[in-house]
Amino acid sequence: MAKRSNLPKYAKGKEFISLPFVVYVMSKCKKFNVNFLISPDKEVIRGGEPCDGFFEHPEKGESGSLVICIGKEKDEVLHTLAHEFSHLMQWYEDDPIYLAWDKNDNEANSHALEDDAERRALLLLQEWNLYNDKAAERSDKYLKDLRGENNANV
Repeated sequence: MAKRSNLPKYAKGKEFISLPFVVYVMSKCKKFNVNFLISPDKEVIRGGEPCDGFFEHPEKGESGSLVICIGKEKDEVLHTLAHEFSHLMQWYEDDPIYLAWDKNDNEANSHALEDDAERRALLLLQEWNLYNDKAAERSDKYLKDLRGENNANV
């Protein structure tokens, strides 16, 4: 059997959940009644669309979920985790941007929510010494893709 040359950085979830930032996120999830779920894949399907991870806040006594895919490069996985954790904190803090989006999920509110989540994610990556030059590039690309701006250059 031939060896795969492009193995993900996290061959097993145990390695991932031992990282200090991940331990921190998991502790907050537990405190806030949010299930922390790991997928070994590169993407999961949510609402019919592929994504790297997502956050759903608890509702009516039910637990929420923070889902993260670990089948990509370490830096990208941690960036996604920081982004989704930022959504959790927006919810927990009753951030006006999150509340506006939760009440009315329109394009303007979605863009404001994602802008704030990315701003927070980059700060988290810096705070936990996980930031590198590609983080800002990923963030910028994500936000431009969200707005359809990257398609204009094709």
